[in-house]
Amino acid sequence: PPPEETVTMTVAYAEYGPHVGDQDALKLTVAGAVEETGQVVAKELRVRLHTPELTLTLLAPAVVGQETPVQVVFQNPLPEALSGATLRMEGAGISCPKPFQM
Repeated sequence: PPPEETVTMTVAYAEYGPHVGDQDALKLTVAGAVEETGQVVAKELRVRLHTPELTLTLLAPAVVGQETPVQVVFQNPLPEALSGATLRMEGAGISCPKPFQM
């Protein structure tokens, strides 16, 4: 018999998306059985989902005592629109987080 065989399976976002929630990982389990011996083989793999980066850019020089405009760029990698997303800006001298509803 051949020593090794590769099988490729695809897990679509539509399948796992509704179950991820606030988690940043998937736990995949593969199991099989050898018919001749009844031996069960299994392997588990934890896959960390990559979160997209936020890019921050100052749009003007930062001057003490003056407002500073900041551009935030975020690209949604999901095949569906985001809803209810909020960005909060925090930093030294900012008395409370400033929420921005998207």
